[in-house]
Amino acid sequence: MHQEPILKSINWTIGFLYCLQLFLFFGTLLLFRISLTYSTILAFIIFLSVLHIGLWIFLSIMHDHFTVIPTGEKLDRINIANKITLFRISSTPFAGFLLLLIPKYRVWAVLVPVILLVFLSDMFDGAIARGNRQITKIGKYLDSISDYSILIVVSFILVKYRMVPDWLFLLILFRYTFQAIGMLALLIYQGYVHPIATILGKASVFSTMLLFSVEIGQKIPPIGKSLQSLLPILEWIVAIIVVVALIEKVIHLKRGFVEAKETRNRVKKSISEKR
Repeated sequence: MHQEPILKSINWTIGFLYCLQLFLFFGTLLLFRISLTYSTILAFIIFLSVLHIGLWIFLSIMHDHFTVIPTGEKLDRINIANKITLFRISSTPFAGFLLLLIPKYRVWAVLVPVILLVFLSDMFDGAIARGNRQITKIGKYLDSISDYSILIVVSFILVKYRMVPDWLFLLILFRYTFQAIGMLALLIYQGYVHPIATILGKASVFSTMLLFSVEIGQKIPPIGKSLQSLLPILEWIVAIIVVVALIEKVIHLKRGFVEAKETRNRVKKSISEKR
């Protein structure tokens, strides 16, 4: 049975990313001579495997959404922008693992480049997609998934080590939980949903990633003290941006439900008239 080219590209991409994360994981253990229990190693591998299997299933089901907006051209393979986004999602377990090692091991040489690469790639994938005129439907979904996954995982770990205030952690968690539940409810209600990337939404993600980078950076001895004075101000700036972005999301979701209801009423009216 002939397999569509895009499905082959999905298989190869997810397989490569999975192997890359395993290589980085075991390479870090060897490089820093880190001794972990077999249960800890197994737990990481299971979590990594579940993530990539879930991602593979999602992409396989949604493969028809690898279409360019607005031309409708269907891609034969995953483009560069989407691969960057997938790399960001794929790296979430490894980034979390490195953060958990901070108290006992000096893994800054790996942690800082990984965190910077993961956070900065959020700006590059969209720019590359626009530059190549290959903004895809699936890319909008993946971009949202990547933002949720990396920010929530990093948030939990940073609050665990008291690197982020509890009130700010709860605000950030509520913002993304509310958005996820709202989008899911809209998807169930109308059968589809179109993720919308707004300036405020992007600013919320970028500012939170910047704050987390500074929070992590303050633990690095050479530059830690110079960053500590910036944290209180930066935390309040991020909080304000997150709240404003949350209000905007509430307005968009309300508008989405109203439009969905109006569409359903028009369909019902049209069906009743035909009868």
